[in-house]
Amino acid sequence: MSEKFHKSQKTTPSDWDRRCWFHAVVNSLISTGIVILGYQLNNDYGLELFILVPVLTGFVVAFTSRGIGIFPILFSTCLLSMLIFLITAWEGILCVLLAFPIVMIFMGLGALVGYLIARKVVHRYGNPLIILFSMTLLMLVGWNDREKREPENLKVTTSMKFYAPMKEVWNVVKESGQINGNTTLLEFIGLPVPRNCKILPNNQRVCHFDEGDILQTITEENYGKNIDLKIVDSFEVRHWLHLEAAGYRFIQRSDHVKVIRTDLIKSELQPRWYWHWFEEQCVRLQHRYVMSSMRKKVEIE
Repeated sequence: MSEKFHKSQKTTPSDWDRRCWFHAVVNSLISTGIVILGYQLNNDYGLELFILVPVLTGFVVAFTSRGIGIFPILFSTCLLSMLIFLITAWEGILCVLLAFPIVMIFMGLGALVGYLIARKVVHRYGNPLIILFSMTLLMLVGWNDREKREPENLKVTTSMKFYAPMKEVWNVVKESGQINGNTTLLEFIGLPVPRNCKILPNNQRVCHFDEGDILQTITEENYGKNIDLKIVDSFEVRHWLHLEAAGYRFIQRSDHVKVIRTDLIKSELQPRWYWHWFEEQCVRLQHRYVMSSMRKKVEIE
């Protein structure tokens, strides 16, 4: 009788698989909840959001997982979190794609630290206490980090050659007019799409985007040399991004005019060593779109 009882208690491979799947799903949901909580508490896009939240999430995964099961749970947690951001429209696809690598790296680091600690203390303190500790730390940091930090300056420069006389290049850059081109890439990654710009009275210039308008004041204008613009009013490009100023410089060459576009923006994204390059490439992409449209007008004519 006892032998039959013990045989009936043996775990079959299918039972083991079901338990592992259930364990992975529950852990991933709990960890995703911690990511969402951290995002809501620390949505100023600083070090807390991109470093502390992933580290604590990986820490919890390590305390609630065993062996190589840590890796698929980490990946599924990161993937599920990103999908939630997209579905709820909290963030665009570009932000999600760019955040994925840094989130995975620090989530893995947190899991490594958690794994090393869990080997000694997990049986003593238990998993629920670890989860509670991590959530409490997130709430304390989020509460303490409500004040916005001073944004960092970012200067982005893009140049393009215009094979046309200076007068024509000057006029088309200053007025811009209708801006045409393939907007597929801009729309896909969620960058604002410019449609046209025009000169207003009182030395002002307005640019119309699909998302809204940007009003500029021409602060300095030297024919054949430079046009400097100050941003007076703008729609919200991104929560963490603030437009400050823009400008064009003109350099006359023997067979062309070199036009250099410079934007001065302020960004709240941290850490800067990670986000700086990506922000520059996005701004340059939009520069090239606008300047290519300008160049086609004067070179065709």
